[in-house]
Amino acid sequence: MPAHRPDPVTRPADDELSDRELLRRFDAGHDEAAFAVLLRRHGSMVLRTCRRVLDRREDAEDAFQATFLVLARKAGSVSWHDSIATWLHTAARRLAREVRRGATRRQAREARRTAPAGADDAVTDVSSRELLAILDEEVACLPDEYRGPLLLCCMEGMSGDEAAEHLGCSPSTVKRRLRDARELLQARLTRRGLAVSAAGLLALLAAGTAVAAVPAQLAAATARAAVQFHARVPLAAGLASGRAVLLTRTLLPVVSLKFAAAVGVFVVAGLVGVNRGGSGVGAAPPPTPVATAAAVGGPVAAAPAVRGTPVVVETTLPTSGPFIRQYAFDGVPNSFFASARNPVADDHFTLRFDEPVAVTAVAVRTGTPNDHDTLDSGHLEVSADGIAFEKLAAFARGTARGDAGGRKLLAVRVRPGAQRHPLLVREFEIRSDPPPAVFRHPVEFVVDATDAPELKDWATRAARVCERAYPMICDELAADGFRPPSRIPFVVRRDADAAVAAGGGRVIASAGYFAANPHDVGAVVHATSLLVQAYPGRGAPGWLVHGVADYVRFHKFEPWAADPPDPDTARYDGDSRETAAFLAYLVSAHDAALVRRLNAALRDGKYTDDLWATLTGKTLRELGDEWRRSLRR
Repeated sequence: MPAHRPDPVTRPADDELSDRELLRRFDAGHDEAAFAVLLRRHGSMVLRTCRRVLDRREDAEDAFQATFLVLARKAGSVSWHDSIATWLHTAARRLAREVRRGATRRQAREARRTAPAGADDAVTDVSSRELLAILDEEVACLPDEYRGPLLLCCMEGMSGDEAAEHLGCSPSTVKRRLRDARELLQARLTRRGLAVSAAGLLALLAAGTAVAAVPAQLAAATARAAVQFHARVPLAAGLASGRAVLLTRTLLPVVSLKFAAAVGVFVVAGLVGVNRGGSGVGAAPPPTPVATAAAVGGPVAAAPAVRGTPVVVETTLPTSGPFIRQYAFDGVPNSFFASARNPVADDHFTLRFDEPVAVTAVAVRTGTPNDHDTLDSGHLEVSADGIAFEKLAAFARGTARGDAGGRKLLAVRVRPGAQRHPLLVREFEIRSDPPPAVFRHPVEFVVDATDAPELKDWATRAARVCERAYPMICDELAADGFRPPSRIPFVVRRDADAAVAAGGGRVIASAGYFAANPHDVGAVVHATSLLVQAYPGRGAPGWLVHGVADYVRFHKFEPWAADPPDPDTARYDGDSRETAAFLAYLVSAHDAALVRRLNAALRDGKYTDDLWATLTGKTLRELGDEWRRSLRR
């Protein structure tokens, strides 16, 4: 149990704020009191959701803490609604199921544990728990407009008026949606052979009350842990278990994920490889080639790990055509970023690290490779917290160099000042431990939300997520001599034919779909994978093309998001999620490089169904039968 700390002082006005306003306050100033209100408002529902899935109290509390830690990390990166109840319910359910899957793997074929003696609640009965699992599954499938009132009124105990104020609608609207939600839920349960009366449905929704009160110690510790996790600083001992911290990786981006806790450093295996060698100023490491082995069935190198602490680029200056932001830190001396306009006094070009690094020295070169349009004024600045910056060196003859003395820094930036020409940044060179990771596959998503300006902020955040995922996508889909695109137009349109599509070198997103489903950034990652695949002609089978893209999405980018296929109906050439699960099984059971081998054959136009036997010794049909048998184990 986390160490007890007094509850943070909550300003009375905080209780009147919407969830979105509380998250804004928390994100802007690490406001623990604002986060404590969210915990008090929704904590019982989250803990109840976890307890309905998990037998052990400790497991449920880990999933509970992980849910709120993920919320803290995502506080400023998601377009939140006035109420976050539906997001929390989905996240808690997914994390609890991930814990349960891990326990099942560890305790295969063992008898299922019963709940602790003394729990006077339907959750203590295994058959009741299974019924609740079905109920929660159907609740999760309800549209948000129905799920929100149902969660607030039936699982959080709000009155209709309170829920209406919370959701920003009228009490009559809440009453109607609540009635429709119950009827829809009863119909869904009936289709699954569970005839439940209206009174029985309300009792099931309220089940778990006896075990759902959030202990004061847990709530206080979680609020403090959320502040530190949001600030990306090591967690103080006793605030959250190491398991809860590691569990957050299930809902956070797969790339650039590293957690430090006071009780130790947790590095997600296979996601972040740390190179302790340092990168010398004046000798930036060369970019990693995109190629793998050429021969189908021959040796294929493993996808290279991210080397060093991940970096993001932030700038107030628009990009000029193909001269993208990430070229300023790609290890290639002849590439450079160029701005589309001349900088003014307040402009900046910033590299921000995912975590503080001990920086010895920094150098920045500006101008073209022929030394045109260099900076002869302006400053190189550094920051320990990413907010307050101090001058490190002045620019002269296009270059600024400074000794940082081994200080822990979170960001470095160029402040060019007013100039009579665009800003051209050729390369940052940083000596640090650990070194920051250069952009091995530089890319920039160019957002065009002209048709739906209200979604511009969402599209910009989705673009940054895809830019972070891009090295992983390129590594998984590498092939000899192939260069992935470095500039990807990302267009949001009201008349889009599909939720998201890839074609003509661009990604097109449906304004209507993403206005209703802003969290489904994984769909954009799928489309990005299709652009990187870039298979020629029409010879590649569609089920495999989209299956590879969903393998990247659901088994590399967001492995929590797809449920296991139904063994009775699953087909290797069914929907793309089933194909992705089929490929993931073969990667685990037969060949870790299988997807990269298939990708290389598809890109070279050499794919045939006979390739499966060449790579695994079994036909495609035999592999499909083997996979379906594995789903029953």
